[in-house]
Amino acid sequence: YILKKNMNSSEIAEKTKKNALFMHINPIGLIRMGSNNEERLNNFNIFLNDIQTAGGNIAIPSYSYSYTKSEIYNIKHSPCTLDEVSEYLRQQNLMKRTSDPNFSYLLFGDNFSSHHFEFGDSSSFGSHSLIEEVFLKDGYIGAIGGAIEYLTEIHLIEKKLKVNYRFDKFFYGESVDFYGKKLSNKSIYYCRDLKKNYSASFIQLKNDLKKSGLVEEWFLDNNRLKIEVIKFSTVYNFIKEKILENPKYLWSK
Repeated sequence: YILKKNMNSSEIAEKTKKNALFMHINPIGLIRMGSNNEERLNNFNIFLNDIQTAGGNIAIPSYSYSYTKSEIYNIKHSPCTLDEVSEYLRQQNLMKRTSDPNFSYLLFGDNFSSHHFEFGDSSSFGSHSLIEEVFLKDGYIGAIGGAIEYLTEIHLIEKKLKVNYRFDKFFYGESVDFYGKKLSNKSIYYCRDLKKNYSASFIQLKNDLKKSGLVEEWFLDNNRLKIEVIKFSTVYNFIKEKILENPKYLWSK
């Protein structure tokens, strides 16, 4: 059983007012938001900003992986390498991007700490990170277009559970802030251990969460958009139990 709800942008804003949502995107999920790609992207951007105006809080990945590629991270100009939707949103909302040189997000909402826009040493999945903040505020993780198996935020759960196939790796580099000032800093990335012959796979997790009836489906305006969501804390408790049974639960088969 999957909980299904028909909602409008105001209702989604109310759901995420205190419990922010990480939203991952498969572009196919926007197919009903317009008659052509330009219209879909524009309508989706309007939808996100409407949620912010109504008091909601949504974080959209705009990852650049800059330091992992030994590139300078320019908060206004480094492209998002995920998909065309995230890159379009980045271009339309330049001042909403966070300062993480590898795992930046676009923050649609005002209930996020301001330090996520400040430059300095940081840990993408550690203390004081955006991902930890949403976790501690009992937020959601979710996806559009069936992308729920690509929830990068789950690495925070692995870190809290102290799995033995990932470790903190330090990346040093330079970033350019909103005003063109260049700064040197380091970013900690919770990397997989190549010696463990491990690769991540959340497909089994997605299937098990759905079979357990833990995933909610939010439908916007008569099925124009479907968002699959689940509380971050629920995923944590679910994975914790599974890993106790099988330490390689999140490994690719």
